[in-house]
Amino acid sequence: MKCGVLFDFDDTLVETTIHFNAAKEKFAGIMSCLDFPAEEALEVLNRNDIRNVRQCGGFFKECFPRALGETYEYYCKIFNREMDLALKKEIEDLGWQVYEQPAEPVKDAGMVLESLQRRYPLYLATRGELSVQEARLEQSGLARWFKKIYVLSEKNCAAYRQIALEQRLTPQSSWVVGNSMKSDVNPALRAGFKSIYIYHPHTWDYEDEEPIGGHVNVDSLLDVLSIIC
Repeated sequence: MKCGVLFDFDDTLVETTIHFNAAKEKFAGIMSCLDFPAEEALEVLNRNDIRNVRQCGGFFKECFPRALGETYEYYCKIFNREMDLALKKEIEDLGWQVYEQPAEPVKDAGMVLESLQRRYPLYLATRGELSVQEARLEQSGLARWFKKIYVLSEKNCAAYRQIALEQRLTPQSSWVVGNSMKSDVNPALRAGFKSIYIYHPHTWDYEDEEPIGGHVNVDSLLDVLSIIC
């Protein structure tokens, strides 16, 4: 058995939520121009997005564009407006454009991974559609630091235990690093890993969950190097 470090990807090593937030801001502007309640519409959009993720059984890329179109259609019905199909497509395209944005590594990502890779085997455990995550990994240039990359439909206690089993890791002396209590920190702790929570200012509330405790809080990815030594 051996020690290792498992990293989350989205918003831990590369920026992703900022692109969704930019699309939401543009959507709110369109809704406001239509005299629809923009702030309320963002709440409805969020509920639709979460519902789609749950119905699809994962973070598939059609979930967000579909939620945008559904929210526009909902307000057309509520306000008794005729739906403009061309505008609906334009709104849905805001969601598709998110996946065309370059995957920019967070500050110090390459340096941190390079440094840790000299001492420990590194693994990536991410959720999402395989083609999307593979494209982001290639764009980011970070894939080379990982011994194994896992693109999972769900990140839970069972998933982390399975990774530990496959890679012959000792959870009690291995780490999981991520920015989500729900998908990274809490399930890792339940699986017996040590865990580091990295604060990120832009996160989706779908990932919110009360911490079960026992993890380490840090403000940036760079701080991980002072914890894992």
